[in-house]
Amino acid sequence: MACMILRGFWAGHRARSAMGATYRLSAGVFLIVTAYVARSLYWEFAPLIATGLVAPGAWAEWFALTGTAINAAFSAVFLRGLYHLLVLLWLLIPREERVNWSLLEAPWYPDRAAFSRAVLALRARWRSRDKGDDNV
Repeated sequence: MACMILRGFWAGHRARSAMGATYRLSAGVFLIVTAYVARSLYWEFAPLIATGLVAPGAWAEWFALTGTAINAAFSAVFLRGLYHLLVLLWLLIPREERVNWSLLEAPWYPDRAAFSRAVLALRARWRSRDKGDDNV
């Protein structure tokens, strides 16, 4: 399934010329799925291959050298994909309003979005409880 997702988003990932929303969506999904697949293959199949085909203690020696530091590479690919998706959300904000929103605030555009309304309602509820009003 993951291979089909990668194949489906590969064409848009290569279309770097426009650097628009289509490219950002394709690049983001492609990199996130790639990081997931690579991490899964590494941690699930590499130990089997190393101990079964190379030598019985090969994986233990390799793990002693690298430990879990290899996850930094997988995480870097994942974070780059996440960055593309944040840029996509920022690009979806109308041009005249875009200057008021950062990349990290873009997922909560507009202010009246359901998530923002939920956060504001919870904040109001917590503030009223702090004042002693238990009927909220």
